[in-house]
Amino acid sequence: MEVVGSNPIAPTNNQLESRELPPAACRYHAAPAEVGKYIVPASNFSDASPAPVGTYKGLGPYGTYDMAGNAKEWVMNGSTDGLHLLQGGGWKSQTYLYAELEALPSFDRSPSNGFRCVRNVEPVPVAATQAVHRSDRDFSKEKPVSDEVFRAYQAMYAYQKIPLNAKEEGVVGETADWREQRVSFETAYGDGRMAAYLFLPKHVKPPYQTVAFFPSARVVLDAPPNGALGDIEFFDYVVQSGRAVLYPVYQGTYERQVRVFLPGSDWSLELATQRFKDLAQSVDYLETRPDIDTSRMPYLGVSMGSAEGVDYATLLQDKFRAIVFLDGGFFLWRLPAGVDQKDFAPRTKKPVLMVNGRYDFSFSMAESQDPMFRMLGTAEADKRHVILESPHDVNNQRSQLVLEVLGWLDKYLGRVQ
Repeated sequence: MEVVGSNPIAPTNNQLESRELPPAACRYHAAPAEVGKYIVPASNFSDASPAPVGTYKGLGPYGTYDMAGNAKEWVMNGSTDGLHLLQGGGWKSQTYLYAELEALPSFDRSPSNGFRCVRNVEPVPVAATQAVHRSDRDFSKEKPVSDEVFRAYQAMYAYQKIPLNAKEEGVVGETADWREQRVSFETAYGDGRMAAYLFLPKHVKPPYQTVAFFPSARVVLDAPPNGALGDIEFFDYVVQSGRAVLYPVYQGTYERQVRVFLPGSDWSLELATQRFKDLAQSVDYLETRPDIDTSRMPYLGVSMGSAEGVDYATLLQDKFRAIVFLDGGFFLWRLPAGVDQKDFAPRTKKPVLMVNGRYDFSFSMAESQDPMFRMLGTAEADKRHVILESPHDVNNQRSQLVLEVLGWLDKYLGRVQ
């Protein structure tokens, strides 16, 4: 396979002659997931604009530029539900989409879409051109574990409360709307201390309604530089509405990275229990502060924080008045005992808002989102599934996202005065 050009600096007509889109498998070979940790930080995920090819120095193992970010690239394959696949992520994508497939209608002309042509030196195997099927699970045929087995799972997540030895480490950021404090406290599993960041609204008097936040996998694959936090755009409007947000540094994220992995692909019971305890310990910390109203506390997770968060929020639901899952759904492969979402979702009883993209290939609507929504144990009147006209990142439809989330919080926590 010879790469001969890519958008947004388009090939000439002569270059396009006898060229075609690459099969998804060929592009995976040219940009394997394991090199993402090297080329993603040097690529265009700027959220600003596309750039001429070669501007960013994220060079692939075969000498190709912009295999990560800049423009999502159409590939030859479609999906089994009639969409067309893209790879690599674009300039305003979440960074972990470098290693994930996306799917959109063939005539979608979003500004972050592009293409790369190849010249094949031999015929492409028919199997490499086939539509891609996502799932090996049919959740309509799967049943949650028994109550007895689930009690055993709860015991695996249980932790003994210890002195937090909490420290307030000062204000680390400030805007017109909030003050960002860094705090730290002991972990519940004896490996030292963990940090958390508390975003306090400026124009509302305490005690504050406070959201417990869990970010996406972008903070695993590409932790932002200079101490900056990722995914703030998924909750900044919540703070602007007068609510506080607590953002813990979970095991496996930021300075606590244990190893690079894609969400769900290496989701061991040990990592899951540690992250749950991080969330629980963070809530324990909030309960020590007189400026926090812990009787009106919701959970908000995005992508990884939604998919894994089904388990964590269910286990800790006695602490939460409401739950919000953005960009989430069931993982579409077999998970280890003790972390499988289908065992937890039916035991969720608190109000749940799910907001998803119609064209999300990571958590497809029919195979992943809808089964999770159906299996939630929440009363029908207290759960809502909103489908936005977007791919995986629902922040692409920000105005609708803001209206839905704030409306949900107002309904179940009460409006901020």
